[in-house]
Amino acid sequence: MWADMRAGATNARERSGGAEGQGPIPPEGFTLGLALFDGVPVALFCLSTLVLGGRLGSPAFVAGAVLAFAAGLGKVCWKLLLALSRGDHPLLSRQLRYLMPLGFALMAAGIATKTAVLALVAGRLLSLPSCPLLALWLACMLAMVRFARHRDQLDARSN
Repeated sequence: MWADMRAGATNARERSGGAEGQGPIPPEGFTLGLALFDGVPVALFCLSTLVLGGRLGSPAFVAGAVLAFAAGLGKVCWKLLLALSRGDHPLLSRQLRYLMPLGFALMAAGIATKTAVLALVAGRLLSLPSCPLLALWLACMLAMVRFARHRDQLDARSN
């Protein structure tokens, strides 16, 4: 279905994968293993922000962490549905680009409202070994933004 749509298939039979009653064929490479593996960083993020959110005591940080976690979970669910041939649900995929930045902005605002924490975080981020790792993280985030804008979302290698 997805390859046919990219190729310009216009009628429902061409997009549906062929014979009557046969469901759409998911893109190649979206396996159950890939979807489950993509869930690992989402779970680790959730656990780490639960710990940090409890220590900070900032409602904005917790709300942002919940939004960012929901965005990651939505993307994992989208990949699971693709892998299990349940079809493409673009809302689950596209929400990531809106919810995750909003969540991270709320998390940053939650940290910024705690001036003592902000000074501690800034001091540690600008010291070794944090500073080079922060620069590497920033470079990876910029690469992810570039890939999201210029790569095909339905290609498993691009994901």
